[in-house]
Amino acid sequence: MLNDITEIVEAVSNSYGDEFLSQITLALNKAIAADYTFIARLDAQAHRCKTEVLVAKGKIVDNFDYSLENTPCANVADDSVCFYAKDICKYFPKDQLLVDMNIQAYLGTPLLDSKQQVIGIIVALFETEHKKQEETSALFQLFSGRIAAEFERIDYEQSLEEKIAVRTSELSETVRQLQTTQKQLVESEKMSALGNLVAGVAHEVNTPLGIAITTHSIMADELKKLEDKLDSKSLSMKDMESFRHTANSAISMQGDNLVRAKNLMENFKKTAADQHQLEIETLDISQYYQQVISTLRSILKPQKVNLEIECQDKIILATYPGVHAQILTNLISNSVKHGFSNNNNDGTYDVNQENKITIIIKQLPSGEVKVSYCDNGRGLSKNAEQHVFEPFFTTARKQGGIGLGMSIVFNLINQKLNGSIELKNANTGACFHYKFRATPAI
Repeated sequence: MLNDITEIVEAVSNSYGDEFLSQITLALNKAIAADYTFIARLDAQAHRCKTEVLVAKGKIVDNFDYSLENTPCANVADDSVCFYAKDICKYFPKDQLLVDMNIQAYLGTPLLDSKQQVIGIIVALFETEHKKQEETSALFQLFSGRIAAEFERIDYEQSLEEKIAVRTSELSETVRQLQTTQKQLVESEKMSALGNLVAGVAHEVNTPLGIAITTHSIMADELKKLEDKLDSKSLSMKDMESFRHTANSAISMQGDNLVRAKNLMENFKKTAADQHQLEIETLDISQYYQQVISTLRSILKPQKVNLEIECQDKIILATYPGVHAQILTNLISNSVKHGFSNNNNDGTYDVNQENKITIIIKQLPSGEVKVSYCDNGRGLSKNAEQHVFEPFFTTARKQGGIGLGMSIVFNLINQKLNGSIELKNANTGACFHYKFRATPAI
């Protein structure tokens, strides 16, 4: 018998799921020299069984389901080991399957889950008398626990897959809604610069949702382990401490990422909804810039930022005022959030430094207007210089930054003002130069 156990263990080593069930059924069938061996799941409500693996004459064949009525399997399903060394059909004459197969001996063992509920059976059928009851029963009972555990693991994985499928469906619906929003934005000509960002939003939402799903799976697994300990009455304080620590970490991570996903969606919706109507007006550029900046003083005040505008000439031209307002708002917000929040490269704040933003407006001989926007904050790293205009690039992800600001500025200047913008290296701070010309009437 020891050799049989060794062979069975070697046969199922490093196998899981359907492969494990197939290998162990084949190995048990060979070890006990049965004509038929099968593992079946129990449907207690329907009073039926369905085979998961069926071995006939040493080979795996097609599965089938059958009623438990008038069969010895009914006794096994009621949590009893059932063994008939011979004349099984004499005791169960209404089991037509046994009669047709000319079965003489029968052995059935229940499969119990971690709650000691019968979830399936393992059965061996013999066409001749079988006298090795103790050896065969011992093998079945020895491996029945491992088979039942594999059933539970398969069911648990399937449950997780179903939950992931639901969340994937929800995410797909979110992507669909974002794509619909994209079409509406383009059709209504409201902030068409955001059109290409929809896919980026969907990708960004996927990260926190993916983390939330993973932490949910971790919690489900830990809860299952805790339930097993409770059922077996082996729960210790160390187990509880481990569960509490894992639960606290997982719940905190899950909450943070769900809030992050929620905020991302709200920020995107707000960005789309708050845009000005894109109507061309004739403006005094310097005067209009002063007007916009006056509405942003509340942003500048906490960091004690001094903002100056220099414009020697009176520049009047037709353009989109809402676009300029958005550009200035994003540039100034970036300076305050990133340039002046920690204005030393080592992350500290210099209380003695005068925070300053300078905007210089000039009209070039070509008729273009050039705006130089510079601050004396901490500046940009080499990496930030290369990616500053890319959607969702931010150096303040931990502080809630999503990296849309400079991408929107870039698209507005290029697409709405038919201009250009570039980052200029400066000894200190960040400096952006952008150009635009009068917008022709539509």
